[in-house]
Amino acid sequence: MVRRGSVFGEVPCRLQGKQVRDPATGREGRLMAVLEEPLGAVDGRQRYAETAYVRGVDAREFTASPTTLTEAEGP
Repeated sequence: MVRRGSVFGEVPCRLQGKQVRDPATGREGRLMAVLEEPLGAVDGRQRYAETAYVRGVDAREFTASPTTLTEAEGP
């Protein structure tokens, strides 16, 4: 993955601010942000991963893969 900004930089996502569902866990909530976070160095090169932060209906945030999130019906 190519680093697109500063470490812990926010990545634009079309679902940001919308109600989403994580199919891996079945949890739903509002997508608050997608951040690019460092994984570590491999072969002398820094690697990054995108992490979605979702605020669940119980007001607690959880993380998910942004590539698997789907838009859900809700408030």
